[in-house]
Amino acid sequence: MKSIFHICLIICLCVLVDAYRQNVLEFCSTVITEDRGHQRERCTQCTGTPGKRGPIGLQGSKGSKGEKGDLSDGSEIQRQLEEWKSIVQRALRVIPSVALQFCLMGLKSGSIPDSSMTSSSNHDHRHAAKWARLDSSAIPSTSVGAWCSRILSNSEWIQVDLGTPRLIAAVVIQGRPSHPHWVISYKVACGDVEAHLSLIAEGQSDKVFRGNADQHTKVVGWFPEPKTCRYVRLYPQTWHDHICLRMDIIKADDCL
Repeated sequence: MKSIFHICLIICLCVLVDAYRQNVLEFCSTVITEDRGHQRERCTQCTGTPGKRGPIGLQGSKGSKGEKGDLSDGSEIQRQLEEWKSIVQRALRVIPSVALQFCLMGLKSGSIPDSSMTSSSNHDHRHAAKWARLDSSAIPSTSVGAWCSRILSNSEWIQVDLGTPRLIAAVVIQGRPSHPHWVISYKVACGDVEAHLSLIAEGQSDKVFRGNADQHTKVVGWFPEPKTCRYVRLYPQTWHDHICLRMDIIKADDCL
C-alpha cells in the first residue's frame, strides 16, 4: 500500500514539474542574462591599474667640439668698417641723387630758418639769401626763387648758420629758376666762429669747386674730406650773366 502511495506521489510531482518547467526555464534565463548585463556595465565603469613607464632609451653620442676661434684686437673689424665707409662714399659721389634724397641738411625742406641765411649783398628783397633754397621757385612780386647779389664781385658771399657744429661732406647748387643766371665756379669757407672761417683747401691751395652749366641742373661740390662747421659760406668766383644761386648742404654724419 505504501509503495502505491509513493508511486502516486512521484506521478503527481512529474505532472507539476512538467507544468512549471517552462516558467522555471524562463526565470533562470532572465536571471542569468541580467547578471551578465550587470557585469558588463560594471566593467565599462572600471579601469585597470596603469602600466609602468618603460626604461629610458640610450642617450645619443655628443657632437664633436668646435675649433677654438682666433684672438683678435679688432683691427680686422675696423678695416671692414673703413672699407664699407669707402664704398658708401663712392656710391654717394657716383650717384648724387642718393645724397640729394637722404643727406640734405634742411635748406630745401625749410628746417633751417630764413634767419640763418645771410649774404654780403642782394639785388633787392626779392633776391634775398632766404630764397636761395634748392629747388625753390619764383613767386611773382615776392621772390625770384634764388639769391642774387647786388654787386658782381668774387668777394660776394652767401652764408648758412647751422646752429651747432655739424660734419659737412659737400654743398650742392643750382642757378636761378626763371632766368639764365648761375654760378660757374666758387669757393667754400667754413668754421665754428663766424669771424674766423677757413677756406676749404685741396693740397696747398684753396679748392675751386665746379658749379653750374645751366640754371636747373644740381651740381654737388664734394669736400676733399668732411669738415666740422657751424657756418658754411660760398664765394662765387665766376658766373653766367649774374651771380645767382640756389643751394643746400650735404651732411657727412649718418651719410658718410
